[in-house]
Amino acid sequence: MTSLSSRQAGFTLYEVLIVMTIVVLVSTVGIVNLSKLQNVFRIRSSADEIKALIQYGRELAIGNKNRAIYNINLSGNIFKLQADGKEMSRYQIPSGVVLTPASLNWNFTPVTGALTSCPSCEIVLTSGGSSETINIQANGIVN
Repeated sequence: MTSLSSRQAGFTLYEVLIVMTIVVLVSTVGIVNLSKLQNVFRIRSSADEIKALIQYGRELAIGNKNRAIYNINLSGNIFKLQADGKEMSRYQIPSGVVLTPASLNWNFTPVTGALTSCPSCEIVLTSGGSSETINIQANGIVN
């Protein structure tokens, strides 16, 4: 026969507290890294949207069957593609994402799609310590 001891099987309070502390520490590290990752994805998504608008404007300017003047415009937190001053497409920059330059108005030349009035042809997006750069070549091709 087995005899019952005065001590029962189970976890002590110290063992439970140590496990809970480890779980809290691992969770905290995960949340911090997830926040940083969210900033990176927000910037990359915004950069992809802006690149798409620029490439679309260039393609329209190259085709230019209706002899329109195509341009891209950044004012406030709205990035627009326009034809003859009329808005064709827009992308609203998410809060927390900062663009440099803060405003721009670049025109595409017909047939070649090159950008005019583009001094630096570079757009830098920043958010939470992360950044992404969009380089636009003189001929309007986006890198």
